[in-house]
Amino acid sequence: MSIDSLTTLLREAQHEVHRHQYTHALKIIRDAKIFDLHNIYLSALEHFVTKLPYPSSSDFTEERSMENEHILSLLIDRAINDRTRRETKRSDGLVMPDERTLMLEKIKNLYFQRTDQFIEAKEFGRALEEIQRIYFFDPLNIVAKEYQQKIGQLAELHKK
Repeated sequence: MSIDSLTTLLREAQHEVHRHQYTHALKIIRDAKIFDLHNIYLSALEHFVTKLPYPSSSDFTEERSMENEHILSLLIDRAINDRTRRETKRSDGLVMPDERTLMLEKIKNLYFQRTDQFIEAKEFGRALEEIQRIYFFDPLNIVAKEYQQKIGQLAELHKK
C-alpha cells in the first residue's frame, strides 16, 4: 500500500467520523491496519474512534465533538507521517509481517465487522459473542475490550 492509498483511506475514515458513521470509519481504519501493521497510530486511531460518543448519547456535546475532530486530525496526520518516515528507512531492515500475521488480522477484522452488523441489528447478545471470538487470537486486544463495554452500554440503553 502506498502512502497515497493510506492517506485516502484515512481521509475517508475521517469523513465517516464527521458523519458519525463510526462503524464504517472503523472498517476503513482496520483495512488500513492490515496493510500497515507496524503503524501504532492506526491502533491509537482505532481505539479513539471506538470511544467516540454518538450524537444521541448524553456524553455528546458540540464542544466535545469539535475537540474530537481535532484529535482525529492529529492522529491521522501522525499515522501518515509515521508511514512516510518508515518508508524512507526501509533499508534499516524493517521486517514485513508474515502471512500468518496478516491472516490473523483479516480474521479479527471479520469478527469486528460481524460485531458491527449485530450492533446495527440491535442483537447485542450475538454482538458480545462475536467480539469475544477475537480473544482466541488476541487475548489482550484493547479494542475488543472497549467494544465489549460499548455493547454493554448500548444494551442497557436499549432496555430503557
